[in-house]
Amino acid sequence: MRRAALLLLALAAALPAHAALTPAELAEVGTRPPSDAHLPIGLSFVDQHGAPYTLEAAPIPTVLLFADYTCRHICGPGMTLTAGALHDAGEKPGRDYRMVVIGLDQDGPAKARALAAERLGALPAEAKAITLLTGSPETVARAERALGYHAVYDAVNDQFAHDASILVFAPDGRLSDLLPETATTPPQLAKAIAEAKAGKAYAPPPPKADPGIIGQITAICYGFAAAHGVYGPTIVLGLRIGGVLLCLALAGWIIRNVRRRRREEAA
Repeated sequence: MRRAALLLLALAAALPAHAALTPAELAEVGTRPPSDAHLPIGLSFVDQHGAPYTLEAAPIPTVLLFADYTCRHICGPGMTLTAGALHDAGEKPGRDYRMVVIGLDQDGPAKARALAAERLGALPAEAKAITLLTGSPETVARAERALGYHAVYDAVNDQFAHDASILVFAPDGRLSDLLPETATTPPQLAKAIAEAKAGKAYAPPPPKADPGIIGQITAICYGFAAAHGVYGPTIVLGLRIGGVLLCLALAGWIIRNVRRRRREEAA
């Protein structure tokens, strides 16, 4: 059994990976805001209707996400979860907050509209109020730099490895909070909105031990893709090999025990 397990591990290690990004590149993905992080105002985009849009401060808190409008993984669900949590918290778009999404790619207004229609169909008020932006590569890069946001593009699979975080800004444009898209509850968002209204400035959490690559991929969109999409065929093949080896090992154990019993009976 132990030899079978070792053989399985060796075969799994030898299987080719289909993702183009290395663990070192994935380790660079994340959001590390500077101490004076502010909403990157003055940047020129187009919204989901194709109209010019200049990002400016607002008299209410801003909830900001980065997304790839053609993402096949958690960008859409992350938008739904965020909007749903705000809805469930009783926060009204346009009164208590505004929600803005910056597209990482050059997918354009049509793709932004399609994503919103698909993911916010059950939340009509939020779907009507959300602003989905598309900008030039230089504009998006400036927004990322201003917020310490680092995404990495995988040209082979045409997707981004990027942090799945909610950035909440106070009315004066200062970053107030940073929350995970897929693990934030309505009470947490309600608290973040209230603190942003009160002018709270973002305070980085204390440093934690290095979570390693497994911990890293659970916090980024590409990580889920790598676990369930890009690496999917490799994982399936590994499970099949493991199943065969387990059956062979069990059969060998049964045969050895039958032979031993026969020898004991013959003696």
